[in-house]
Amino acid sequence: MKKDKYFEIALNTSTSKIFNELKNIKESSDAKKNEIRRRWIWELIQNASDCTPKDSSINISLEVAYDRISFSHDGTPFSYDNLFSLITQCSEKQLSEDKLTGKFGTGFMSTFLLSEIVELEGTFICENGNRTDMNFTIDRTNGTYPDIRNKTEEMLSELDTLNHSTNGDMEKVNKTKFIYNLNGTPESLAAVKQGVDDLIASLPYLLAFNQNINSINYNGLIYERATTDSIPSPLDRNIFSIKTNNVENDTPKYILCLKRNNVTIACPVTYDFDTALLSFLRIPENMPKLFCNFPLIGSEDYAFPIIVNSDLFDVEIDRNAIRDGNAENKKIIEEAVYLYKKLIDYCTDNVTTRDEFKICLLKSGQYYGLQKYCYDEIKDYIEKKPLIPINSPSSDYERMSYLDDSGDIQIHLPKAKKGDNDLLFWELFTDGGYVNIPTRDTFLGWRKVFGGNFYLEHINSMLKEMNIAEFNGYFKDEFKTCEWLNRFYSLWVDDESMEEVIISAFVPTQENNFRHVSNVSCDSNINEELKGILFELDSSYKKKLLNLNISAFDSFYEKNPLKLQDTKSCADLIEHKVTAILSEETVNQAERNNEVQVTFNKLTDFFLKEPKLAEDFLPKSLSKRMLLSTPEETLRRMKIAEKVERNGIDMKGLDELINNQQQIKNILANPQLDLEQIRELLKHVVTSTSEMRKYFEALLERSVSNVYSYLKELQRYSLPTTLEEWKANQYTETIFPIKKDEKELTIVIRPTDGDQIIFHDDGELEVLDSTEYELWTDNGTEQKNITLGDLLKTTGISKIPLRKL
Repeated sequence: MKKDKYFEIALNTSTSKIFNELKNIKESSDAKKNEIRRRWIWELIQNASDCTPKDSSINISLEVAYDRISFSHDGTPFSYDNLFSLITQCSEKQLSEDKLTGKFGTGFMSTFLLSEIVELEGTFICENGNRTDMNFTIDRTNGTYPDIRNKTEEMLSELDTLNHSTNGDMEKVNKTKFIYNLNGTPESLAAVKQGVDDLIASLPYLLAFNQNINSINYNGLIYERATTDSIPSPLDRNIFSIKTNNVENDTPKYILCLKRNNVTIACPVTYDFDTALLSFLRIPENMPKLFCNFPLIGSEDYAFPIIVNSDLFDVEIDRNAIRDGNAENKKIIEEAVYLYKKLIDYCTDNVTTRDEFKICLLKSGQYYGLQKYCYDEIKDYIEKKPLIPINSPSSDYERMSYLDDSGDIQIHLPKAKKGDNDLLFWELFTDGGYVNIPTRDTFLGWRKVFGGNFYLEHINSMLKEMNIAEFNGYFKDEFKTCEWLNRFYSLWVDDESMEEVIISAFVPTQENNFRHVSNVSCDSNINEELKGILFELDSSYKKKLLNLNISAFDSFYEKNPLKLQDTKSCADLIEHKVTAILSEETVNQAERNNEVQVTFNKLTDFFLKEPKLAEDFLPKSLSKRMLLSTPEETLRRMKIAEKVERNGIDMKGLDELINNQQQIKNILANPQLDLEQIRELLKHVVTSTSEMRKYFEALLERSVSNVYSYLKELQRYSLPTTLEEWKANQYTETIFPIKKDEKELTIVIRPTDGDQIIFHDDGELEVLDSTEYELWTDNGTEQKNITLGDLLKTTGISKIPLRKL
């Protein structure tokens, strides 16, 4: 090889370049080394793509073993200029009119991370056009500056020999192979794994974007282009698929591509061609977002939610980014944003798309230039588009936007501190009747897009100064509300710890209002009768006791016994209150009101029923029990007891009477009930106990006798001689025949004790539905004929709906 000063200058330039690249590989930071590990496979594939013959395509093969990597392609063989560039790392691709992305620039140096020696096999095209067999070695071992210079000079000499080979013209079999014998170092092993992983992940996009490559064979598994189908839309939307020769898993992988003006945006999908259901798949976080027919390693965090490809991108020299100030790049990104918006429109206009959150993920960051433009445009667009499927009991597929037209958030995205609690929080939220939350299977995805905006603490803040009934009208009763609250408190404690929750928690008391837990004690099985007495003496005590249905704080109260209230502490407070009242009456001659007397009566009753508890817990009040009841009160109670006893009613029967009387009052006072409902409820109450029935029969017997005696004295009425004769002809126990002014009619007899009439059976109503009847009542002392006018006046009814007659 002839050497002149220009050759020496070129050799020195090449040596410096190679020396610096090798130092860069060996001495870079871990982050930079990781980027280099990912580049080697793409440098080989790019260079192979540049060897594609015109109007043709190539096939690539990658064989990976523990100690050896073989990369080959069937493109145009090595020429003198190719091998010269590979040896010197001086590329002429920028002078070429062809669109070349690799062609043995400095990027090829990344492959030396695998091995410092690369063996080349295949066909070589000499400068005179002859083809010869090639077995060539690139050696970068002992990478000092002199060693690199000497070995480069030796390899150029070997190249010159190869170029003048006299083997003659070979058969046209194009198969170029790069062989790396792995040295087994952690660096080379990590590089192999990272490169292969990236290749498998990016293969669908590589085959979709790069028409030069027909197939890639990785250890016998062949990936090749399958079909391209268009889905109906105003834009060119293509479903691109690749297939493999794996008979066990031959399911195609689909890529959705939108193309316009030499710009393509793409994302992975599943697509059912029968139902047209399009479901988006997740793009791996380490997937480059920018492609220039090949992935730009380092663009993984680019501010675009899916992948953008254009072979017009002006890229940085390391092919890890695009130049932000380049005018062509700006046009490409603007076109990509336009296409993305059209894809979002397609989703909102069709109910056959699913999992849109997977194409809406934007990593937040301090963006500027083109990336800021991308981020702002896309974020503003997806926030106001109805993309989010809402959890709804209805069967309709309803979607809403994250922001409403005014820019206010209208979608709830609960977020717990522990990731394991997120779905439990979602269930709690939806079980509480709250609305505008994504469906269970999309909730975490949309929250990743927009972030959390509703926290467990927010629920607690809602409880302050609220009544348990006001808090959530979704539940039908207090027990169900407390059941839900227990789940909330338990989840909150698990998420943050009891110590943190106690600082701010509001809990329901036995007054059913929420108070800060620091002001609330636990009801440790307080005797219910004593507690009721204390509630009457001091109503504020209800505010100080935790609702009995709340159990989530049991462990806290167990560790804090001073926060427990038991029967003893309750009794001590009663003793204190009773002593204060009696002292006030003695010292200041205060007059005892009726409410206090009623409470004292309950206390003296407790002394009689629970003598042992009274002696143990209420010794002071017990010793003053004679002061708890005035002579007048004692006499009044004795009269009541005597009347009850005279009517043959025992304690159980008395309880039943009182209970049923209260039920009757509640039924009659309920404005929500119609006549039929009242009738059925009253019928149930009246016949619900044997004691009540006996009591009613006694009242009815008395009323029939009194009405008979009263009517017997009136001249207009004709009755049998005796009551027994009249009863012998009665229709029912309350319905009797009678003559008035020689005219037949029917009367209904009803007791009116308690100043109310309760009808017992349907026969009475049938009689009252006729025109020939009279309703007679008796309260034990007075007999009356009740007319419709009487009923209207006494009930205050001024409007009678007739629609149900």
